[in-house]
Amino acid sequence: MTSTVSRRSVIAATAGAAGAASVTGVAFAAPASAGTAFAGTDAASTGAAGTDAPANAAADCGSESGVRWADVRRQLAAANPRVSAPIQKVVTNKYTPGMLLGNGDIGVVVGDSSAAQQSFHFGKSDFWGNNRKTTAPLSWQNSILPVGALTVAVPGATPAATGYSMVTDIGTAQVTSVLPFAGSTLTLNSWTADQDNVLITELSSAAGDADLTLNASVVLPNDPAYPSAAGVTGGALWLTRQNNAVGYGDVSYKASVASATVVVGGTFTAPSSTATTADGTFVLPGGGRAVLLTVFRSHGQDLSDTSPAPTPDQLRDQAIAAATSFGDRWLHDARATHHAYWTDFWTRSSVVFGDSQLETYYFNAQYVLGSGARSGVHNPPSLWAAWTTNDTPNWGGRYFLNYNEEALYYGAFSSNHAELSESYRRMILNEVAWQRNTTHNAGYQGTAFQRSLPPFHLYQTPPAPVPVAATKNYPKLPADQKSNATFGALPLIWHWEYTRDLDYLRTELYPLLKELDAFWRDFAVWDGTRWIFQHTSAHEGGDDTNPNLDLGFARKVVNTLLDTSAVLGVDADLRPVWTDFLAKLSEYPTGTYNGVTVFYTGEIINNPGLPDTFEPGNQPINMEGVIFPGEQCSIGGDAMLLQYANNSLTQMNSWGVTPGGNSNNGFCKEFVIAARVGWPAEDLFQKLKASIAYLWRPSNNTVFQGGGGVETTGTTEALNSMLMQSEDGVIRVFPCWPAARDASFTLQAKGAFLVGAEQRGGKVGQVRLHSRVGGDVTLQLPWNTGSAQVVDESHGGRVWASASGGRVTWRTEAGHTYRVTPKGR
Repeated sequence: MTSTVSRRSVIAATAGAAGAASVTGVAFAAPASAGTAFAGTDAASTGAAGTDAPANAAADCGSESGVRWADVRRQLAAANPRVSAPIQKVVTNKYTPGMLLGNGDIGVVVGDSSAAQQSFHFGKSDFWGNNRKTTAPLSWQNSILPVGALTVAVPGATPAATGYSMVTDIGTAQVTSVLPFAGSTLTLNSWTADQDNVLITELSSAAGDADLTLNASVVLPNDPAYPSAAGVTGGALWLTRQNNAVGYGDVSYKASVASATVVVGGTFTAPSSTATTADGTFVLPGGGRAVLLTVFRSHGQDLSDTSPAPTPDQLRDQAIAAATSFGDRWLHDARATHHAYWTDFWTRSSVVFGDSQLETYYFNAQYVLGSGARSGVHNPPSLWAAWTTNDTPNWGGRYFLNYNEEALYYGAFSSNHAELSESYRRMILNEVAWQRNTTHNAGYQGTAFQRSLPPFHLYQTPPAPVPVAATKNYPKLPADQKSNATFGALPLIWHWEYTRDLDYLRTELYPLLKELDAFWRDFAVWDGTRWIFQHTSAHEGGDDTNPNLDLGFARKVVNTLLDTSAVLGVDADLRPVWTDFLAKLSEYPTGTYNGVTVFYTGEIINNPGLPDTFEPGNQPINMEGVIFPGEQCSIGGDAMLLQYANNSLTQMNSWGVTPGGNSNNGFCKEFVIAARVGWPAEDLFQKLKASIAYLWRPSNNTVFQGGGGVETTGTTEALNSMLMQSEDGVIRVFPCWPAARDASFTLQAKGAFLVGAEQRGGKVGQVRLHSRVGGDVTLQLPWNTGSAQVVDESHGGRVWASASGGRVTWRTEAGHTYRVTPKGR
């Protein structure tokens, strides 16, 4: 069925700045592009060739990266999630096993326990409420809420015994469901638009099939606490839902959402509705095609905001108007935009591991990142992103700043996806005004952060600053864990380190660093010989002294300030102060375990739940400050600290394959730390594979751990770090990769360098580097000659380079590409 009505979609207004209301749609940033080609490696990959071509010939390679879409497409096709039976337990209060679609603002979970139908569960990033459960066990947290669900069924038909399938094509971000019946097979191909909040479901049957009478039903969660309605108007099945902001504690955020589902160019027959459902039927002719569109419109603002807000009915009318106006031309444009986005996404970087299990994990983790996070949306993804399926998601689906929220971005920057952290960076910067005042009220300078947040302050006017109280009162600080603010700032620091965006550094990051530094130096206590951190917490719920986290994170802040103040030419008078503070800051706490020196979680641990200073089998937070994500030591760094780290990994034996913290919250921690300290590469390779297998969910090819959600994507950084590291101003290729395993990559290094290399037969023939902003670069030579020649491929001539100690250093120009080879080649 096709519509005679067609027009281009009008993208809704952009997401508001801090203090502004969320508008009914969302504006998405266009895929970034740049004009300089950077030729990547030519290593072949295995896997079936994909069938979808890029939207245009120019998209065949990823601009600066030079990664070819056709090469990556073959790898992605081999990594697609596939099932041959309906997915069970899709509705959950944790990370769903259903197949996933999303554009960073809407999330769609695809899956149904019946082979006779397919369901789509909807979430929206700005639709939050208050978890108002008042019966035991009580729940106190604000929650992201589901929007409703769509089910497409074949009433009265009996599913065939064989032939059912679902597959997520991660290369083109679409889920295809095949539902076989006697005499006909229904195929549903579903994807989310990238320029508007729309789910597109294309339905078809094969030539010669019998006609199918289909039923489309939309349904809301049956919860009277949240005002809702359903109906059929103008040929559209619609839902509306509101949160319950008024009268529930300190929640001051009001939100409404609406959806409208239509058959493009057709109508529903026998429509009906109840208070929470609406449905209608339509006929799919044998060999025919039809398209269902589900359009979402939402609005959120603070209760104190007196500006007019659209009512749920007005949002419903907007969704219906859009849905009924989108025809063939809109579909054509949306499909082209969708292909362009994902082609650009997949060609920004590349990896070839030569191992199907690792590539399947890696590419599906990247797919979750690209579907769950986008630049330009109002709210960043929280614990479950927008893939919530019931009203009581665990931990409220909030933003947890003591690891979960940041870990989503662990591999984003080295994978050349810095842009995906934009909404997260905006949330952290916006939050400073509130957290600063709490910190000041406790008598401390600067800013500390609470442990978890809802997004409500994004919709409020920031408060005026308050003075620092005259008396320090540490229990009044935002949280027991004083590392939360710096933890939250790490993706913002990485954004600078990987992009070298000077305007961003000057206007956004540097002021935040000064806030963090002011707190750390004011919170530190002088014991007569050194600075120490008291009354802080390594794990939640403690009152500890000198956690590894705090000591490493404070060093990260101050070291970054020393570097960036010089870049900006400011605060020269503070550099001696910072240097002196670092010199007198306590050493990382260590002790002896089984006869070797290991890193302790803290110098003194006062925590009834986790009282030990060393925790075999637990998550390795005893190295998060010094190794990763604190990044104060890595390969080539302090040999003693590296030995302590390797000792700690050995004695903890925390590799994500046994019950406990190592598999509950450790997956994103253990393997990056091991790669950064040079753990034996083949052993690390095998340990990572074992952990993936232990935590694996084949229904959507994701890793599931009990203590969190979408942050399991962050272990992509472990694999990136095995292939390349760029710490302490030195780029190292294959620093922790097995010599006997062939591999290749194109990844982003700190300093804004795109780096590509291939290892074959244990040897690296050349390294290629594209400089985005210019500046000096140092490369650890991956061969034993101790010398190299550097050629500027942009000009075709050799570049003067200084070689010393197995490294080569040269000055790069912005936009130029360089090839480094052993001398004489």
